[in-house]
Amino acid sequence: MRVLVTGVTGFVGGHLSEHLLASGDQVVGVSASGRWPADLAEVGRSVRLERCDLLESDQAELADLIKRKQPEAIYHLAAQSNPQASLADPRGTWALNLGGALNLLEAVKAAGLAKSPRIVLVSTGVCYGDPAPEHVPVSESCPLRPNNPYAASKAAADLLGIQTHLTDKLDVVIVRPFNHAGPRQSPRYVLATLAKQVVEVEQGRQVCVEVGNLEVVRDYTDVRDVVRGYRLLAEHGRAGEIYNLGSGTGLKLTDALRRLTELASRPVEVRIDPARVRPVDLPLLVADASKLRAEVGWAPIYSIDQTLQDMLATFRALATASS
Repeated sequence: MRVLVTGVTGFVGGHLSEHLLASGDQVVGVSASGRWPADLAEVGRSVRLERCDLLESDQAELADLIKRKQPEAIYHLAAQSNPQASLADPRGTWALNLGGALNLLEAVKAAGLAKSPRIVLVSTGVCYGDPAPEHVPVSESCPLRPNNPYAASKAAADLLGIQTHLTDKLDVVIVRPFNHAGPRQSPRYVLATLAKQVVEVEQGRQVCVEVGNLEVVRDYTDVRDVVRGYRLLAEHGRAGEIYNLGSGTGLKLTDALRRLTELASRPVEVRIDPARVRPVDLPLLVADASKLRAEVGWAPIYSIDQTLQDMLATFRALATASS
């Protein structure tokens, strides 16, 4: 397929581009910076990158890009995707997460293509907030109770996607991935920061791993499985539908850290850092992704153990390169 990916230079965008290229797709990427990070240089040689800020670009410019490239599928990844950062900057989060989605959908309409491209709007399982016990594992019918600007703005973008499908007949599919992790993830996210700290201890650059609340349970899926699900939805998902994406298995963060320390090359001390304890945290969030499995045939391939090993390997390589 001819595809366009917004937020292409991010963590998920890089993995999605690799998967799309391996599947034989022609990929055009959209990025506000217009530059590839060093760890995506190889991807950058095969993906045409267009500089375009979904917040600031003239609507006609974005519509012209879509008209010129004639994508058969659009993956909308561009977002402020960190819940903690959204609490510090709610206005910026709403502007990008809802405003960016609106600008993209309006540009698709303005492009006037003979047939709407399949638009995969990437949302989040955090939209469900802290679900009642009877709603766990969480299906798509669970009430939305977002408790931070990131989750609320993505939930609003979901409604926008459904509205444009019903009103304007855009071919929109919404996917709500639950937590995901993998190589190249920023240490702003919990599994990545734990893996990075373990490597720092191995290298003698840090005396211990500092942690916050590790009693929470999350549904972690390897990013490489996540992006495979996105492409399956582009091919086989039903327009106007919402799909959860997750492993369906809960992982307590204490168990994730225990496995990381077992994989370490030296003993690792762990200490609680009160500054790392979030003011709002969800004790349990696990996906029911049976709809996705049944309708597009998706199932995870990577085990959490493989994900953690690959994350450690990435941080070790970075530490070696910088030493």
